[in-house]
Amino acid sequence: MIGVRRLPPDFHAWNERYGAPFGRPDPNRWVKRLLTWSMLQRHRGPFSFQPNNTLRTFEYPWAYGVVPIEPGMRVLEIGGGLGGFQFVLDGMKCHVVNVDPGMEANGVGWQCDPERMATLNKLFGASVELRNTTIEKAGLESESFDCAYSISVIEHLPDGEISDVMQHVYRVLKPGGFFVLTVDLFLNLQPFTSRESNEYGRNIDVRALAESAPFRLSTGDRAELYGYPEFDKDRIQSQLERYFVGVYPALTQCLVLQKPASKAS
Repeated sequence: MIGVRRLPPDFHAWNERYGAPFGRPDPNRWVKRLLTWSMLQRHRGPFSFQPNNTLRTFEYPWAYGVVPIEPGMRVLEIGGGLGGFQFVLDGMKCHVVNVDPGMEANGVGWQCDPERMATLNKLFGASVELRNTTIEKAGLESESFDCAYSISVIEHLPDGEISDVMQHVYRVLKPGGFFVLTVDLFLNLQPFTSRESNEYGRNIDVRALAESAPFRLSTGDRAELYGYPEFDKDRIQSQLERYFVGVYPALTQCLVLQKPASKAS
């Protein structure tokens, strides 16, 4: 599916609760003068430390609610940077591992290192584990995660890394585990124009992405996922008023892949 402009009421409530996607605004100047740095940062919340596209207004609450999250789950986030979503999952009593090489990324990188992560963990009383490297070097055990998330990351990776990420995520998920993804669909690139890439990446074939490991498509409208034969660029363009269009001209494609529960399934 593609994220829609009219957010469901529970999406608004989720964003309000967690201060997503940009953090809460500062209190008035009189209150602000009474707060320490730590108190002010906790007020702003975990989404105030990394810049975001407006698309996250839809993506974060969608990703949070699309599959069940339970305390004790072991959760992987790919390219979480210093984003707030990992701290929300930690607050749900999940064991969260964020795999992110930071500025060493071959594609688009974000400031992310153990020192900054330690500061945020202390600030929010969290215990997110950062593996400050790429997934193939992260030392993740096979079939050790209940769920994985990739929120607007895949399309920023070099072509050679995408298949590796998908295969490693498949490997580390437990049978029946879910991989929740959002993938930007840039309106200034192919298939909507002749341009192939912009400063943030390119439009990737979501079907090829989903089929680069033996996942099954659990959630997602093929007609709104670029690369599937049902996808119709003219239909998408003719309904832009329905969709959430980011400040940078992009839509967000949302899908969930599932690792089969057994070889027979």
